[in-house]
Amino acid sequence: MLTPKEVGKRIKERRNEIGISMPELGRRVGVNKSTIQRYETDGVNPSRSMIINGLADALQTTSEWLVGLSEEKEITAADDDSRTICEGEVLDHLNSFLDAVTKTVQPEVQQRFLTSTLCLLIDLFSITAQHYGRTLNEIDRLAGDEALKKSIQQYTIHVDDIIVPVYCREMEAPIEDMKRFLDGLLHIFDKGRTRVDTVYLYNILHDAQVRLNAANDSVAP
Repeated sequence: MLTPKEVGKRIKERRNEIGISMPELGRRVGVNKSTIQRYETDGVNPSRSMIINGLADALQTTSEWLVGLSEEKEITAADDDSRTICEGEVLDHLNSFLDAVTKTVQPEVQQRFLTSTLCLLIDLFSITAQHYGRTLNEIDRLAGDEALKKSIQQYTIHVDDIIVPVYCREMEAPIEDMKRFLDGLLHIFDKGRTRVDTVYLYNILHDAQVRLNAANDSVAP
């Protein structure tokens, strides 16, 4: 594996090969130009997989080449599945999860439990993400409301006094669902009244989905 500075040299080399600027590379990975400049000059620790994977996707190369584990620079047809950077990061983390589970958790029934739990948690987080998207859309709508802008100026209201309640109102329930789910995991093996089972976890997800559907129906045209 290469040193951080050698990784930085490969980032610069590949960026020049595909003909993109530092600002453009920064836009692709979601950082500013100065961060890309730091990556190329000071280097990137090859063990920081999230950064490396994002850069590899943006530079149309493989993470293995960036860190020196392979000299195959070009992405093969099998590798190029048109994933977004976001999709690539999620799939890499899922692969790490599966690798960890198969190496450390041998009984298949326990592997199934962990995998099922992760799937439920992903579904619950997906619902949270949809609420988050609804919240951002509402905030954007408020930000463009001319009457609201005039009221803020006239009554010297701070914009956060408008935005924060909107955010909290929309996100409170899904965040509470996530807390209940994680707390339920803590009590899977408890004895007595505090014990929960997987049905309890499924019900949290079901209720969260029903609530999201109701919220979407309320704003449907």
